[in-house]
Amino acid sequence: MTTMLPPSLLADSPPQARLHHYLQQVSTLRETLRAHPDDAKARDALRTWQAERLGRTHQDLMQSKRYGPAAHFFLTDLYEPGDSGRRDADLLKLLPTAERLLPESGLEVLAKAIELDALSEALDYQMLQTLKGQTMSAERYAKAYRDVGQRALRERQIELVGELGHVLDRLSRKPFLGTTLKLISGPAHLAGMGDLFSFVERGYQVCRHMGRAEEFLSLIDSRERAIMQALMMGDASILDGMLELRFG
Repeated sequence: MTTMLPPSLLADSPPQARLHHYLQQVSTLRETLRAHPDDAKARDALRTWQAERLGRTHQDLMQSKRYGPAAHFFLTDLYEPGDSGRRDADLLKLLPTAERLLPESGLEVLAKAIELDALSEALDYQMLQTLKGQTMSAERYAKAYRDVGQRALRERQIELVGELGHVLDRLSRKPFLGTTLKLISGPAHLAGMGDLFSFVERGYQVCRHMGRAEEFLSLIDSRERAIMQALMMGDASILDGMLELRFG
C-alpha cells in the first residue's frame, strides 16, 4: 500500500504539483482496493459508518440554516462511500485542462481536497486491515483506531478540513470570483470538467451562503480533535449509540 508522504515535504509546492502528486497517490490506493472486492466492500461499509458518526457529532451544524449547506459539503461531499476510481482517472487526464481554465485559487481548493481524499483513503485502509474478521462495535473501532495510531496524519486530516475551509472562505469574499466562475463554466463543462468545476463552484457558493467561517471551522476542529484524543486514549464512550458492523 502506498505510504503518505509527510505533508511538510510538499507544503511549499505549487497547487499543480500537489494536485498531481495526491491524485496519483489516491488512484494507486483505489486500484489496490479494486483488486480485492471484499476489501472494497468493507471500505464502503466503514465509510458509511464513519459518515454516520460525523452526522451525529455535527448534527446541529447539519440542521443549521446558516451552516447546513457548508456542513453537508465539508462532512458529506468530501467523504463518501463508493468507487471514485473512474473520477480519479478522469481527473488525471484533465489536469492540463484544469490548470489552463481554473484560477490558481481554484487549483488550491482542488489540491487541498485531493490531499484530504488521499489521506482519508490511506487511513481507512489501515483501519480495514486492523478490523478484518471482526464485528465492529464502538469498542473495537476505538481499539483499531488506537492500534493504527498515525496521530500526525490524523491531525493533518483535521487540519486539512480547516485549511480547505479557510481557502474557500477567502474566495467567497472576492467580489469578482463569482463572475469569473460563471464565465468559465461553459468552457469547463465542454472540456469534460463539469464535475471538477462544480465541486469548486459548490464550495464557493456554500461559503458565500455561510458568511464568515471562523466559528463553523473552529467547532469542527475542536470536536474532531476531542474525538481523536479520546480514541487515541482508547475511550469508546465518545462513540456511544453507533451500530455494530461486520467486517469479513
